[in-house]
Amino acid sequence: MGIRLEDIHPLKASPVFCGISQKDRFELLKEIDARIVELGEGQLLRRAGDKLDFYPVVIEGSVLSTMPQGGQDRPVAQFGPGESFAEAVPVTLKHTPVNICAQEPTRILCIPAKQLETCTNPHAFLVRENLSAEMSKKIGVLTKTLSVVGEPRLSDRILAYLRTLPVDADGRVEIPMNRQEWASYLRVADKSLIRELRAMQNDGLLEVDGRHIRVL
Repeated sequence: MGIRLEDIHPLKASPVFCGISQKDRFELLKEIDARIVELGEGQLLRRAGDKLDFYPVVIEGSVLSTMPQGGQDRPVAQFGPGESFAEAVPVTLKHTPVNICAQEPTRILCIPAKQLETCTNPHAFLVRENLSAEMSKKIGVLTKTLSVVGEPRLSDRILAYLRTLPVDADGRVEIPMNRQEWASYLRVADKSLIRELRAMQNDGLLEVDGRHIRVL
């Protein structure tokens, strides 16, 4: 679908277009041939492994990125109005490692990457800068999440997460969330996490003291 001025009005507060007026961003999007995609609830924008050569920005609705694992789709991150989620795509690969699915009726602005990169419009430069700034904020979090939830076994997921935390002088790490929040982050039930931690401690892999854990 082509771009109309009223289509991008919901993006007036989006950090992707910070510093650019509605009129100027509309003219830029027309110049680079941006498009709008409409998705129904549960509809995929891209599957893991698909090419993603545009910057997607949610106009309305929300999308969930999930990683295929063991026959299931494990949640990675959720994105709402005004947010771009291209940071989930490795720049060198131009392919998405995750499924991108609408959680409700959703409209997405698709900004062609190649056209944006080659456009000489000064506002194109600003959009590129804004996208880079937004990606820098999120890429570390997403990369860490992908590396953790990408582990098929819960014990490996726990160890992968523990490796992301700073170690104190006693060789321990402190979990910066409660047990329920940690279980949710690892995409497992709270009881499953407790059971696995107990098993790992009994096997001599971990030493658990509340939120403090030492890998043995």
